[in-house]
Amino acid sequence: MKKNKFMKTSDAAIYLGVSRSSVTNWIRNGELEAASTPGGHYLFSKSQLNAFAAERGMILKNNAAHGGIYRILVIDDDPAFREFVKEAMDVYLGYELKEAEDGIQGALLVGTWQPDLVIVDLRMPNMNGVDFCNFLKKDKATEDVNIIVASAYLSEEVREEVNQLGVDSIMDKPVRLGTFVATISKISDLELS
Repeated sequence: MKKNKFMKTSDAAIYLGVSRSSVTNWIRNGELEAASTPGGHYLFSKSQLNAFAAERGMILKNNAAHGGIYRILVIDDDPAFREFVKEAMDVYLGYELKEAEDGIQGALLVGTWQPDLVIVDLRMPNMNGVDFCNFLKKDKATEDVNIIVASAYLSEEVREEVNQLGVDSIMDKPVRLGTFVATISKISDLELS
């Protein structure tokens, strides 16, 4: 993990090998300090969690979710954009990527595959991107999944609505390769190949 990267509550629980509720209880009881986002989510640094684990005599066996593989789900009805994402990700190591053509397929994959990051379009058949983001954020099991919205239809009103959902990044299509790579680097712990 890079020094400036922070883990959300679910990531910290996986890192420590405990339940999410254990992490939350430690925070509430003042045993574990956490930074807080404007949206009320807790953030932890790797060094902070390492110190906490050492203090409690905890042995950290698996320091990354999914065996160290970062899971990315791309949900977009445009096959050209999904191909762009696949090609752009070639600069990284340690990830697995899956695709869905609409929000319903994406929701099914989220439930069975548990991605770390979702890249989602706004205009899609069956379930649009805003509805999909609401679906993720309203479920305790998925509220901490990172989300990048990429859309060609970002009016100021839509941008404001998406911002209020607590997404990590909003990108205008066509997405520039440099912008995409920089955004992935900022959100994930992926190393460049």
